Amino acid sequence: MTIITKPARSVDWTKDRIAALATPDVKQLRANAVRLNDPEIMQRCDDVLGERPRGRGAAKKAVPGAARKPRKKRVKVDVAATPETGGAA
Repeated sequence: MTIITKPARSVDWTKDRIAALATPDVKQLRANAVRLNDPEIMQRCDDVLGERPRGRGAAKKAVPGAARKPRKKRVKVDVAATPETGGAA
């Protein structure tokens, strides 16, 4: 008869340790916990993610009054009318 036991975790993921991770890393840890069927770590990850602000925190914000570079206008060139092709200018 073979006894199947759950393998011991090599890392103890406390809530404080999970909170020290970047958000993408917490999401990856949660995905791994789902794959390995570890509801305790899934819940800890959910708690940490629930406490974090949502949205794009690192997005650049436009500075009011900042000058933008003007776009360059495209010039349409008639190839038949250029001197290199023998056309009349």
